[in-house]
Amino acid sequence: MKTWDLHKKLHKKMSAKDKLYGTTTIGAKGQVVIPAQARKELNLKPGDQMLVMGKFGKVLGLVKTEAMAEFVETIMKNLEGTGLENQARNHLEHMFGKTMGTKNN
Repeated sequence: MKTWDLHKKLHKKMSAKDKLYGTTTIGAKGQVVIPAQARKELNLKPGDQMLVMGKFGKVLGLVKTEAMAEFVETIMKNLEGTGLENQARNHLEHMFGKTMGTKNN
């Protein structure tokens, strides 16, 4: 079975942009090699900073910090004037720390 066929069976709601790049092994120092195809397609370069997130106690995700910062900035901009800015800022700072970069911290 091709990797893509398995991928479609794993989750039917995945879009064409969602990919399963393969497997990797955690080394003795906790290091993980990101598959070459993923690095190329996602434009990951040596020195890029990644935000490491966990979900459900079982899922590990990596996101470029600059992409997450842009996402947070968009959220905060859309919340302007709603009265929810402080609640959202507090939640984001709790999750990511003040370095995540909400403009008003």
